[in-house]
Amino acid sequence: MSEHWRLSLSEGIRKMEESELTATEWVRSLLSRIDACEEGVKAWVQVDAQGALEAAKGVDEARSAGEELGSLAGAPYAAKDIFAIQGLKLEAGTEIFEGQTAPEDAVCVARMRNAGAIAMGKAVTTPFAQGDPSITRNPWNVERSPGGSSSGSAAAVGAGMVPAAFGSQTTGSTLRPAAYCGVPGLKPTYGRIPRTGVVDVSWNFDHLGIIARTVEDIAKILEVAAGPDGADHSAVNAPPPAVNNTPRRPEKIAYLKHLLPLASEEVVDWTEEAVSQIKSKGVDVQEVELPLSMDEINAAHFIARCVDSAACHQDLYEAYKDELPPYVRRSMTIGYMAPAVHYVKAMRVRASFIRKMDDLMNRYDLFALPSFDAGPPPWEESTGGPAFLQPLTFSGQPAITLPLGRGDMNLPLGIQFGAVRCGEEKLLAMARWFEEEMGWRAAFPEF
Repeated sequence: MSEHWRLSLSEGIRKMEESELTATEWVRSLLSRIDACEEGVKAWVQVDAQGALEAAKGVDEARSAGEELGSLAGAPYAAKDIFAIQGLKLEAGTEIFEGQTAPEDAVCVARMRNAGAIAMGKAVTTPFAQGDPSITRNPWNVERSPGGSSSGSAAAVGAGMVPAAFGSQTTGSTLRPAAYCGVPGLKPTYGRIPRTGVVDVSWNFDHLGIIARTVEDIAKILEVAAGPDGADHSAVNAPPPAVNNTPRRPEKIAYLKHLLPLASEEVVDWTEEAVSQIKSKGVDVQEVELPLSMDEINAAHFIARCVDSAACHQDLYEAYKDELPPYVRRSMTIGYMAPAVHYVKAMRVRASFIRKMDDLMNRYDLFALPSFDAGPPPWEESTGGPAFLQPLTFSGQPAITLPLGRGDMNLPLGIQFGAVRCGEEKLLAMARWFEEEMGWRAAFPEF
């Protein structure tokens, strides 16, 4: 097996542009890596080997002919199995949709295709992208959870089976699995990437995210995938953030240290050490508290998310209630039973929180907090806790997780940074600074 599977998305693009690599060679190497890892990790619903090789051949022929190519020409990626890819499965992690295929691409997938990217296939999601565990294992310890609900996306990138993947986050479903699997992950501003063609969980909280080997990879994909499409009413009416390859040191960071009692001793120790390293580089780190208690955030988010989920899937709930997985059934049932006044109050709490968070973030470059409260649980028990991921999902602000290293049982640890809404360009430039200055980079597990 060649070592091309180790390439980040950005490295592979550069090598192809310099005629040191073909798209076909890259795809074949990744398919070999999938063969080596998939039995243990179980990250894929469907690997489209034939389609990927045909697309790679087309890119190689176009490049040889001197044709103009898109910015992601020949770059392989995966999509969580709630994203529609024409002709591939779209089962949303549930037997209820078993055998269903997508008639057309989701908008973000179509944009990737137009940019020349190559879809390797569909990655496992937890059922309906909610809290019931999936079959996927953590590539660093296959007895542990990769997180969820973007389980397969994170595990595939973490294992080196694909350099990048789409995920989604309604509570913590992009950042937690990325952190558990030891790779960078971005939850953009709410509405940055249009959701057209993606199975809904919550109209008010679904964020489409990106998991990749490097921050530069994330920036390249976001530049292609972001921007309004005219169909998703929640899409942000702003141009996509441009790729900025210049790392930028943050000047002032708001450290949410008051949340650390929610974390395990190991997470606290690693977070404090990371913040100490940041301070040693001359960054002004100030301890700041959220403008709302975690109890209030949890309650308002939970009520609104459950009602949204019940509304999104009313027909499904009524037809298949007894066949739904326990977490999904419980969430939808709570949503159906919640009084309208509670939903309205929850959304008013959210509106107030967003305003207060915007005011707070305008005084800082970044927020800093852990990426999770404790290490990955056993894979069959849970996808992990959402404690540190709810606030920036609730406010709709962008957040990124970066790998810090590995702790107990050789499992990855991460740190999370948030920014002002639509502040991805600055967030990513500063994340690149951490990546390069601190050496907070993804590694590969052995298989």
